[in-house]
Amino acid sequence: MVGASMLFIPWVIFFVVRPDVRREMLVMSFLLGVLSVVTAQYWWTVDWWKPETITGTIVGIEDFLIGFASGGIMTVAYEVLFRKRLYKSVSSVRAPGPFTLLLLLAFITSWLFWAAHLTSFWGSTLAMAAVASVLFYFRKDLFLNAVLSGILMAGISLLFYFTVMSLSPEWIPKTYQFETLSGILVLGVPAEEFVFWFLAGLVFGPFYEYWQGKRTRNIST
Repeated sequence: MVGASMLFIPWVIFFVVRPDVRREMLVMSFLLGVLSVVTAQYWWTVDWWKPETITGTIVGIEDFLIGFASGGIMTVAYEVLFRKRLYKSVSSVRAPGPFTLLLLLAFITSWLFWAAHLTSFWGSTLAMAAVASVLFYFRKDLFLNAVLSGILMAGISLLFYFTVMSLSPEWIPKTYQFETLSGILVLGVPAEEFVFWFLAGLVFGPFYEYWQGKRTRNIST
């Protein structure tokens, strides 16, 4: 819970300094908050990690808070830090709708996890890579936004990990199921976490722009 609360520092800063992105933040925060709870229940806590929750349940309010904060951060980090803003709509008549992409993401992950028996890490990794490819096929203009959003989210996620590890040095080995992970640590954090956050930012960083058919440009233009 303390680690999750640290993610609200950049969330609040972004929300305060950029009133024009507040709607975008709130929409994506609630969407990712709900998705975080669902995915934690059916995938992440099966073979990736089993964090303690305040309620003592497999999935807790912490999952929603992490998804809520990270969802808002990754969707506007590129706009805020690179001084971009949304502007006119673009034609994307042939492109699949945003919820079609979400269903595709869920279907591929589910099939790879339950039918192909890959781990949740590999299932979600391949699924997010596939969905990102579809997104870029129809909206090549969102590629830079996506890549930078992924890099920024992977970096910002360290607020969570460093906070938790400073309070409980044994948290990583007691929480992660290393028998199904690579065992590689980067800055003391499982390498899979950085891959996950990069890919999450890659898909959901530009997701709102894709959804609304918007482009970004410099604030000064």
